[in-house]
Amino acid sequence: MSQDARSRCDLDLTFPFHHETRPDDRLERVAAWMREQGLGSEAYLTGASVERLESRMAELLGKPAAVWFPTGTMAQGVAARLHCQASGDKRLALHPTSHLVLHEEEAHVHLHGLETLVMSEWARTVEAADLPEAAGCAFIELPQRHNGGALPCWDELAAIKAGAARRGIPLHMDGARIWGLPEAWPGHDWPEICDGFASVYVSFYKDLGASGGAVLAGEKDFIDEARLWLARLGGRLVSAWPMVPDALYALEHRLPLLPRFVERARRIAADVGTCPGLTITPDPPQVNMMHVRLDCDVATAEAARDAAAEATGVWLGNRFWHFDADPVPALEIAIGERALAADPARIVAAIRAMSAFLQGDQSTSG
Repeated sequence: MSQDARSRCDLDLTFPFHHETRPDDRLERVAAWMREQGLGSEAYLTGASVERLESRMAELLGKPAAVWFPTGTMAQGVAARLHCQASGDKRLALHPTSHLVLHEEEAHVHLHGLETLVMSEWARTVEAADLPEAAGCAFIELPQRHNGGALPCWDELAAIKAGAARRGIPLHMDGARIWGLPEAWPGHDWPEICDGFASVYVSFYKDLGASGGAVLAGEKDFIDEARLWLARLGGRLVSAWPMVPDALYALEHRLPLLPRFVERARRIAADVGTCPGLTITPDPPQVNMMHVRLDCDVATAEAARDAAAEATGVWLGNRFWHFDADPVPALEIAIGERALAADPARIVAAIRAMSAFLQGDQSTSG
């Protein structure tokens, strides 16, 4: 990554995607929000803000109960453990791009004693036919991050739920980026989307831009047992500040913006159109995320990004995803407040400038 090129840009689309970039500004804003809402001191996740957040999320997702976790890695590991334990089967069915497979150092294996059972193929979402005949639990990521936020169609999702029920396999939703799903499946709200999943995990910092934290939702007995594991794994923090109040703020102020984020992602992808050596996946975007895939090696892709930054003043991203199973470099773009406030034509020009660079024209941005 060229820090010099990034420093000269006046529009930066990188995480956390929203206007607030300085931690001191965030702390001041969260403190003001706590005073406004009458939220005071709390200890060991027993205060009013945690109760309010958990109740809000249980209702939003249509589940009987919910429990806050400091990280999604902890929450999902606990969910996998409990489902596999109840099923009497240590096999955990995961897509090859699952966060548990790629980014958690096999925590579900080393901490929870589970076995990985790979289902489906890297380049597509899970289908009902991919479900194993037996497993302790199957994780379905909605949307699927390493395919650019791709989703199955609504009928396929219903088939997955029905197939898992026939096999007696509990489904868990990796809903880290769940917030844009109603835009992908118009007419279907979060409770209907989550129906058929034994448990659901959501993140508050991905897309919503809170300081951190996650929620695990499900049946009351399941959540009661999850609270025990939260404590056993060291997650019962002495204070939930600033993560829990910040999550409440994000739900209030950023969740309503998700439809606009999704619409902006689709507009940008449509305006980019067809460019040599460059593909947007999925096309059109299904949520507020997309991947820009370049037909070159990583070093050339980084040079194309830097050239686009110099030409347009737009910094599109810090890194390109590059895995052995998917060797084409992919730049992840997620639409948040900064991209929404910007002229979309500038973002389109920056993406098209990468294509121009690959074609040997470093003098134009579109």
